[in-house]
Amino acid sequence: MKDSAGIVAININMSAQTTSGRTQQSIQEKLAKRSRTAFGPPIGKKIAIFVDDINMPAVETYGAQPPIELLRLFIDKKGMYQRGDWVWNDVVESTLIACAAPPSGGRAELTPRFSRRFNMFCMPEASQGTLTTIFSSILKGFLSTGFQDKVKNLQEAAISSTIEIYTRIQIDLRPTPSKFHYLFNLRDVSKVVQGLCLVKPVSMGTDDLFMRLWVNETFRVFYDRLINDEDRQWYKELILELLAKNFKMSADPQELFVDNKIMFGDLLKLDAPIQYYESITDRAKLLKVLHAGLDEYNMSNSSKMNLVLFDDALEHILRIARVLKQPRGHIMLIGVGGSGKQSLIRLCSYMRSMEYKMIEI
Repeated sequence: MKDSAGIVAININMSAQTTSGRTQQSIQEKLAKRSRTAFGPPIGKKIAIFVDDINMPAVETYGAQPPIELLRLFIDKKGMYQRGDWVWNDVVESTLIACAAPPSGGRAELTPRFSRRFNMFCMPEASQGTLTTIFSSILKGFLSTGFQDKVKNLQEAAISSTIEIYTRIQIDLRPTPSKFHYLFNLRDVSKVVQGLCLVKPVSMGTDDLFMRLWVNETFRVFYDRLINDEDRQWYKELILELLAKNFKMSADPQELFVDNKIMFGDLLKLDAPIQYYESITDRAKLLKVLHAGLDEYNMSNSSKMNLVLFDDALEHILRIARVLKQPRGHIMLIGVGGSGKQSLIRLCSYMRSMEYKMIEI
């Protein structure tokens, strides 16, 4: 609960598993008692209840969504029944604010008898021109801080190519029951730009290097989510097409994706005063640094790890280290038990001097 300018905010995020009981509890546990049957914010304040994804709760057999019906009663009658003894409680000084995406992909259509109580605003999807203006301004401002002209000249190609990937991947790689996580949004475009802004002018001296950085960042954001060889091949062909069309560069797929595989990170200079996010071309040096970090971990922890750092493990470590370096760097590692997810997280967090905590659900 946050208090700002006399407003007490209650945030509720709904999903298909949200129940009316949990929704009511989320509201009630943050209310103060005003009288025997009246509740509300502390004296002199107002409550703003923000509900995100309000059309996500599962639809019952006869078409109702219990959390929404509870909120409809809350708006209509300005209160709720106390569960168990069924005593009516008034809720005063409160306002309900809700957000919803268009119906599809598990989101239901809101019933008119609920939506009629709201002032409704439709936020249309940003056009390609709008997106280009927004992200070009960010990247242009970043590249103006000392980067060479031949790197600055690729700013437009990087943004237009990223937006084209975002547009086409939504059309050609749609979510299915086996690919339920193929959900892409504007955050993915911003993550690519955020990754491009990790480098320093000293480690980004050529246009070819900037091109490889862009390929790496788009791979980390989009490619790493793909689950089969067919989709990965489609993505690689799209990258080669965009390099030729927008970057005006021809690339040999064997050289780009196999022989001289792109790797970026700052693990080689973790002890330096300034850590550079840079291209890693010396695989042997990277292995030496990781083995040294693993030895230090085993010396300072009772539960030792005996890891074999093969090629896939190296790439996973760079992926994890890249996300841990970023603000709001949240990661979801998906794999079968024993594939090394936990061990690699332990190693990366230790090398970054981060505290590791494990929660069992």
